[in-house]
Amino acid sequence: MRCPCCNSTDLKKASLIYAAGVYESRGRIGGLLFGNGDAFFVGKYRGANQSLLSKMLGPPKKAPYLAPVILWVMGFFIVIAFAGRGKLSWMMGALSVGYLLILPAYLLAALLYNFFLRPKKYKDWTEEFICQQCGFHSRIGEQDLKRVFPALNHESRPPH
Repeated sequence: MRCPCCNSTDLKKASLIYAAGVYESRGRIGGLLFGNGDAFFVGKYRGANQSLLSKMLGPPKKAPYLAPVILWVMGFFIVIAFAGRGKLSWMMGALSVGYLLILPAYLLAALLYNFFLRPKKYKDWTEEFICQQCGFHSRIGEQDLKRVFPALNHESRPPH
């Protein structure tokens, strides 16, 4: 495919650019060291490196559930400590009620995002093409791809 802006052949899918920039490595570490300090170490390592371009073109991420719940519970104990210190003012009562309602509101928003918005964003991401020469962004849907690259079927194949 050619870029409509610069006529370059460097037009690639964003998902392929992302995949090409992620490198995983695995291995083992083992050894024995004697000298000033005695040491014996054995282990495995696993890591992933990622290019900057690959980080910028990553797929849309899911909204987290667990980390906000843990942070909310930690904050809940702090709010209860202040609210339970004696006479409850109207401001502290409003703050406590607001704090109690913020977690269900976040969880509802995260569920709506993960089940309705993210799938559309992910589909758009899989259809996005980027020119690596000039930076042009384009979305090409499945229908357009079928028109540009017709599938080889029995009628269009040359006889052997």
